Amino acid sequence: MKDIGEATAPAEIHKQMLEVDLQGQCVRWYRGRGTDAWARKFSSISQRSVPDYLFGRVLFGSRIKFATEFKRPGTKLTQKKDGTMSMSTEAQHEEQKAMRLAGWFVFECDNFDKFKATV
Repeated sequence: MKDIGEATAPAEIHKQMLEVDLQGQCVRWYRGRGTDAWARKFSSISQRSVPDYLFGRVLFGSRIKFATEFKRPGTKLTQKKDGTMSMSTEAQHEEQKAMRLAGWFVFECDNFDKFKATV
């Protein structure tokens, strides 16, 4: 049996950031931009593959609306049927294309600094 004096310090635990953690960080930052910074979790009973969050704001008299598909930090890009690279599934990618055609700005995000820079 070992003596307690032989014990070593516990190994450092590194928690990997999850998609939900990144969403929370980005949404808190965005809502902190002002009282008109609107952000809503988007889900649909009848539609799969919709973006995670919708955002809106009026800035300098212009209406701004965008959607973000959050991904776990470090998610790899894959080539889609249309030849573009995306972190999203094929179905999510198609939904994002449809939203862009309807006038939305849609982007994928796996990094808080990227979110801030894009917004």
